[in-house]
Amino acid sequence: MRKLYIDDMRRPYDTSWDLVKDTASAIEYVELFGCPDEISFDYCLADGKTIMPFVEWFIQKDKDSCGKFIPSNFRFIVHSSSSVGRAEVMRVLGNYLKSR
Repeated sequence: MRKLYIDDMRRPYDTSWDLVKDTASAIEYVELFGCPDEISFDYCLADGKTIMPFVEWFIQKDKDSCGKFIPSNFRFIVHSSSSVGRAEVMRVLGNYLKSR
């Protein structure tokens, strides 16, 4: 089971999570290992960037594979302290996963 934790400052919940700190590293991780079983997102990343470019890339990768990239048992959480950011990730990715 692969679990990806994306955050530039915090550490994962435990050692079962793989840590990446930015969007480019998250994309590289997914390209190398495929879709993880679970992702824990931070919204705000270094240099004023957000996780949304990764979320949009992740959704597009699934669309490009006709919905076969993200498995049906995929889970995600948003551990961000930004309530607005948390809501945006939940809305965008959550709505995509419900509608595909």
